[in-house]
Amino acid sequence: MPARRHAGVDQSDAELVPKSPVGRAAHALRLCAQSLDALTVATADPAADARCARNAAATAALAAQVAQAADGDGSLAALQAALAASRAAAVAAGGVAAGRDIALNAAADKAEELAVVAACEAGWM
Repeated sequence: MPARRHAGVDQSDAELVPKSPVGRAAHALRLCAQSLDALTVATADPAADARCARNAAATAALAAQVAQAADGDGSLAALQAALAASRAAAVAAGGVAAGRDIALNAAADKAEELAVVAACEAGWM
């Protein structure tokens, strides 16, 4: 994940009980990787796919927080976009939607696209 690399967060920084922003980002990255691995061995399920997307978006938001803390105010827009994408993914995955609501999935996809653009503008990618 480019923001993770930009922030200098390595998988080896993961902590069983994260106590620092870097530890939280690394731990979230590990959970995200486990979610994505699960997708490759299981049959497609919209709810599971949505949970994995939510986990990936949350990981990106944590990595963005670490990168933004290192960069300062210049990357605030990228952090805000990552947080918006994480919230949209959570809404699409949660409640009665469970990854099956086309409009919520489209909104999450659009928020993710905007987060990628903002990350590129911040120099994270």
